[in-house]
Amino acid sequence: MSDVDEVSALLRPLARVAPGRRGDGASGAGARTLLASVTAQRPDAALARPSVGRRRHGVFGPRRVAMGMAAAAVLATGVVVGPSLLRDGGGVALGYANSAVEIVREGDQYVARIKDPFAEHALYTEAFKAVGLRVGLRPVPVSPGGVGKILGMVVTAGGAPEPRVAPDPSGPRIDGVLLTMETSPQGCDPGRDDGCVMVMRVPARFRGVVDVRLGRQARPGEEYADFDRAMAPGGMFDGVHLREGRPVAEVRAEARRRDLAVVFSLIRVDPKSGGLSFEPLPAGRVGRGWTVWNAWQVKAGVIRLLVTPGRLAGNPFHNGSAPPPSPG
Repeated sequence: MSDVDEVSALLRPLARVAPGRRGDGASGAGARTLLASVTAQRPDAALARPSVGRRRHGVFGPRRVAMGMAAAAVLATGVVVGPSLLRDGGGVALGYANSAVEIVREGDQYVARIKDPFAEHALYTEAFKAVGLRVGLRPVPVSPGGVGKILGMVVTAGGAPEPRVAPDPSGPRIDGVLLTMETSPQGCDPGRDDGCVMVMRVPARFRGVVDVRLGRQARPGEEYADFDRAMAPGGMFDGVHLREGRPVAEVRAEARRRDLAVVFSLIRVDPKSGGLSFEPLPAGRVGRGWTVWNAWQVKAGVIRLLVTPGRLAGNPFHNGSAPPPSPG
């Protein structure tokens, strides 16, 4: 068999993209994947029966290494690229990796290991698309207690005309199967601890569309997407109770004990719909006897108190009023 034949045999299992078409760049996603495939594959895997002469050099003999180097050289020119590392019999990718995420098939689910929680979300979409999943994974900055947690998920089933939020007290589900997120090692801090990754598991058979907002460690000065979790376990105001409303003076004192700076927003309640709106308010305009009805965590070291000049008939956040909009 000629050298050209052997290079062809090495590359035959890999998908090809003609020069000039999308994906044929040497630095593209397909190129990165093919390079991983070439360097990870056993050099004797493409040829069923290496000759006796080759065996004198061992499995990784000079001739086989040369063939692998030739394949890599072809890759560098951008002539041949592969969109995935491994494929099943139906042409669906079993694994994919780029600089942000690595996805592998494990049983009846795909396991995504997010290596860079600060990457552009397009890199995650690219990887899920390669394995046949339409998953939009959008990491958003959160407080330390929200890192690695799913803040929200909207699912569109295969033929459903409208998106639907998957309600489940134990967590979100896709196609009836629980979608899980964890950190590895458990309890580590993605984006801050070396070797810490977020691990997401998605049912392999799902063919709808899912958009996931995933909490990542906020950069210094970034505002939190989980702003309304201030009084949840692990939040800035964990243990503080405001359901009945409390005077501003008391709540500001609590904030000082926790070394938190305070900003204010005035609550406005629409008399017809009961919907809420909020107006940023300078601290100098807020009286000590005003009432605090809720608190939002803004960013590291800063909490927002939501207030009214006097007491209302009930807490507008707990009496069926419309849910609060994003503070941004």
